[in-house]
Order: sequence, then structure tokens, then C-alpha cells
Amino acid sequence: MKKIINLSRKYSSRVVCLLVITISILIACNPAEPDLPPEYHDPVDSVYKLIENFEISYISQDWPCYMQCFRHDFEFNYMSNGDTLSWGFDTEQEIHQSMFNQIDEVWLTLSGSEQYTWSGDTTGATLVLPRDYDLRIFIGPDDSTSVPAYGTANFICRQDSMEEWYIWQWWDYPDPGKDGWSDIKELFMTPPSTH
Repeated sequence: MKKIINLSRKYSSRVVCLLVITISILIACNPAEPDLPPEYHDPVDSVYKLIENFEISYISQDWPCYMQCFRHDFEFNYMSNGDTLSWGFDTEQEIHQSMFNQIDEVWLTLSGSEQYTWSGDTTGATLVLPRDYDLRIFIGPDDSTSVPAYGTANFICRQDSMEEWYIWQWWDYPDPGKDGWSDIKELFMTPPSTH
């Protein structure tokens, strides 16, 4: 009888151990929601935290965190030959998935701290944050493969239903005679299909 009790204790501890290991593996392989890296702000309860998340995600080429700076009503706008051209959330995501997978490094400096109420919102809840940018992407390992862009980005920001800030519209204004952010993005845009 004593031998049977010892055997059952021996096997029950193995079963418990196996259960604990299995549950640990399942939890690790199926997290409820991915955590943001520690340098990101969460929640994004101010426009300054939003712009910092934007800049960090761009420099680190982290396109999922970059896309968290927008919502599905996002628009990117720029001028080309006197016409306003634009695209939305899905195109922005396609461009940056392609870009961040192809380039080696990003240098980005956003400067300025101004913010003002957007004139198109009579409630005063939508803000414009103009930021001068100095952007350089490196397609290869040395300086000769870098592509620069200079200008001003007007980020028009609002809050979503959870009261977190996001970039609703982005207007690109390149410096005169220089390539702008829009030119960099166009390098990685998928050409439209022809039927």
C-alpha cells in the first residue's frame, strides 16, 4: 500500500509540472495584446506624447507602432504641380511596410513646439502642430545611399472615442527647391495596377 501511494505522488507531481509548463507555453504564445516597447507613451493622452511616439516609431522603423499614430480616417496631403494629392490609411501602411523593410536606417529631427486650434473645427478640439523636419533615409550601409528631405509637416490631430490623440491629417510642405517627405514616400509607393 505504501508503495502505491508513493507511486501516485510521483506521477501526480509530474502531471502538475506538465500542466504548469503547458499553460505557461500557451500564455506566452497567445498574448492578449502586444505590449508597446517601454519608450512609447501609453495611453496617448496628449499631442506631445503622440508626436514623440510618431518620431520614435519612425526612427526605429517600427511600422506597427507607427500606424498606431493614425486611425482609419487618416489622410496624407501634399502639393504636386499645383494639384493637391492625397492618400489614406491603407496606402500609408503599404508605403511604410515596404520602406521599413528595404532601408537600413532613418535619421529624423522634428523641431518646433507650436500648436494652435484648427480653423475647421468650431469646437476647438482639433489641433495643428507644425513641425519642421530634417529627414534622411539610408537605402544602403553608407552615406552615399542616403536620400534627404526637408520641409514642414502640419500634423492635424484629434482625439478618438477613447480620448487618445491621433494624427487625423498630415500636410507636407517641402522646403523650396528640396525634396519633401512626400517624395520619400513616393519612392516606396506601389504603382497602380493597369487592367
